[in-house]
Amino acid sequence: GEADANALRTMLDSEKADDKVIVVAGKNSEKGTCSFACACGKDAIAKGAHAGNIVRETAKFAGGAGGGKPDSAMAGGKDITKIGDALAAVSEIVGGMIK
Repeated sequence: GEADANALRTMLDSEKADDKVIVVAGKNSEKGTCSFACACGKDAIAKGAHAGNIVRETAKFAGGAGGGKPDSAMAGGKDITKIGDALAAVSEIVGGMIK
């Protein structure tokens, strides 16, 4: 379904845990754009996860950009057909950061 920035933030807040890295995607079918949000718990951050970097790398797959703080960040994408590719890359992106 469609999800705006506030809906993405709410989804992240409901799933937050100290050891988790969460990435969610939303799409705007009218504009053909998408957005990604990432949250990292404090234990995940201690191991090297950084929400701003994760969401920036994820959004690149959809022709987008963004970033933010280590614990919470958002990015936009220009190509909703690439959401699946972007989300599929998340585990590799995070895996490359975790010590």
